[in-house]
Amino acid sequence: MPYQRHPDVCAAELDGEICLFHPHTARYLALNSTGSAIWHLLEQPMDLPDLVRALQRDFEVDEGLCCDHTLAFLGEAVACGMLQHGPVP
Repeated sequence: MPYQRHPDVCAAELDGEICLFHPHTARYLALNSTGSAIWHLLEQPMDLPDLVRALQRDFEVDEGLCCDHTLAFLGEAVACGMLQHGPVP
């Protein structure tokens, strides 16, 4: 199942990194460079294997480590309501 940006989340780029704000929950999330790269990749819904492959093209990182860290970020972003995980409507 793909991950996708929550449609209500506002994003602003500050000094090359992205800050997210969810207006309905008043929660925000400041992304580091890797999180910002994932946010950019999720301009279109993507599943985990595609995200990991795309990140490995941009960052020199072991596939297993990339998968673990990406999954941790995605879990936090879904829990905060910044991303959604499931079928694309």
